[in-house]
Amino acid sequence: MHVDLKKTQVVAIGSTIPKKLGAFIALFLKRHPKSLIVFTLYVLFEAFIAPANAYILKLIVDGVIATSNQLDLLITTLMMPIMGFIGIQVAMNVVYSIYRYAHLQFYPKIKSDIAGTMHHYLTQHSYRYFSEHFSGSLSKKIFDLCSGAESLVQILTHSILPKAVTVLFSSALLYMVHPVFGITLIVWAILYVSCSYWMSDKSETLSYATSEAGTAMSGKLVDSIVNIMSIKLFANYKDEETVVFNSINNLMAKDRALQWYLLKIYSIQGLWIIVLLSLMLGGLIYGRLNQWVTVGDFALILTLSTAIVNNIYNMGEEILRFAKEAGNCRQALNIIVEPHEIQDTPQATQLVVQKGEIAFTNVEFKYQGLESLFENKSVTIAPGQKVGLVGHSGSGKSTFVNLILRLYDVNQGKILIDGVDIQSVTQDSLRKNIGMIPQDPSLFHRSLLENIKFGRLDASHEEIIAAAKSAHAHEFIVTLSQGYDSLVGERGVKLSGGQRQRIAIARAFLKNAPILILDEATSQLDSVTEQYIQESLWQLMQNKTTIVVAHRLSTLLNMDRILVFDKGKIVEDGSHQELLNKEGFYAKLWKAQVGGFLLDDEQ
Repeated sequence: MHVDLKKTQVVAIGSTIPKKLGAFIALFLKRHPKSLIVFTLYVLFEAFIAPANAYILKLIVDGVIATSNQLDLLITTLMMPIMGFIGIQVAMNVVYSIYRYAHLQFYPKIKSDIAGTMHHYLTQHSYRYFSEHFSGSLSKKIFDLCSGAESLVQILTHSILPKAVTVLFSSALLYMVHPVFGITLIVWAILYVSCSYWMSDKSETLSYATSEAGTAMSGKLVDSIVNIMSIKLFANYKDEETVVFNSINNLMAKDRALQWYLLKIYSIQGLWIIVLLSLMLGGLIYGRLNQWVTVGDFALILTLSTAIVNNIYNMGEEILRFAKEAGNCRQALNIIVEPHEIQDTPQATQLVVQKGEIAFTNVEFKYQGLESLFENKSVTIAPGQKVGLVGHSGSGKSTFVNLILRLYDVNQGKILIDGVDIQSVTQDSLRKNIGMIPQDPSLFHRSLLENIKFGRLDASHEEIIAAAKSAHAHEFIVTLSQGYDSLVGERGVKLSGGQRQRIAIARAFLKNAPILILDEATSQLDSVTEQYIQESLWQLMQNKTTIVVAHRLSTLLNMDRILVFDKGKIVEDGSHQELLNKEGFYAKLWKAQVGGFLLDDEQ
């Protein structure tokens, strides 16, 4: 979802977003006081209409009966009620027009603010958070919050509150006409609403469960679509359909339980309505027989009771709909508004890299639920040094890099860049000083130009072209029908692996950060292109502190140092030739290579 921050305000940042639904919505509502005033006036006016019209009807009926044989007196008697009725209709038109205008101004803005704020909050979560949630489900949760917040406010201001205040106004009017009817109505309304509210608590729980099932189904669908190539290659259509259909059936079962419960509630509400109408009609007949209820009173009370019954019944439905929307929103909030695992401290400063020295000092780190990977690790990479990382899968190479990028925080110890603890600087300033070329780059479903420019948003068109040429991406880009304006597809699926890699390298050229990290940056390139790229990467490495993660050991021949990892420990440290001369772990890896690749560890 694209959000224009010039028009959209990020209302809350960091960890300040409330997790309670009421406080969350209030956070956005309070930014629109004028709209809230209009909505309040609308509620009061909407509540006034039904009792006012019923009272005017009473005046007209009583007036007609009292003056039926006196035309002049009849006209005089009915003039004020008729003028009042017309005035109400005119006022209704004006108030509704103002309300619709406020509606037009308010709801698109509040949805935009929620979307922008939640996207901002979501992107501040740690790498671990995104590895544990489906991306499709997360985007759906933002949509659920936007649409749900709009529905909740609309239900409150357009349905529940006007109808509730209507009952109060009507009860007061009936009390003034005949106290027994006013008391009967208000007592019945309190019991009815209390019963509906009590029953809605379970409906909210069922709605929450239905929303969770919907989230799971959405995640399964997205996961299946994203991995469509694996499904085709392994011809596992039926098994995959079973997985997806199970999630669909689970959602259907949860939804059916919710709908069945709502059906029982509606039946109970119908019985309550029969009780009220029976009480009112019985009282009116009794009062008329005993001459203390006029024909106008009869019309007023019966008409108003019928209107109130419809309002109350609708309000009961709206309360249940409110509970359903609230359940969806609470489920979305619980997923998104988790505390951020990695946060900038209030005193965090901007990192300015002058030299590029990287130092691990007594670092300890372990993944959640696993044994420690790094224990008391200390190592220093000198400014401008080119360091290769070697080791079997799971030995700690990627973790070493991820800790430098602060995708995870160390459990103990410090990581310093130019003597500055990376936890004392902002995450943005840290990562702006590091250029990263991953093994499997992920591109935006945007143009090639936009994807390269993502490396430095203020880059000129000429600088983008130069970066593409340095990465040897320009050659294939100009052969495309739309050139640099060509869309790359979701995650770059329209490009080959090597082409995506070259775009990622072009980004790094454009960013030109003082620290460079390469994670198998040329692994998906053919040998000819790799030779060109290696030459360009070597130019890019100049005057930069560079860390290269590699399984193809031949790419590390020109490194100043090679750090050999084994089970989280750096077991060897030296240049390629020095490590070969030691005839240790690295020499064993070198000899074990087949076609220049490092074999997996033998278990």
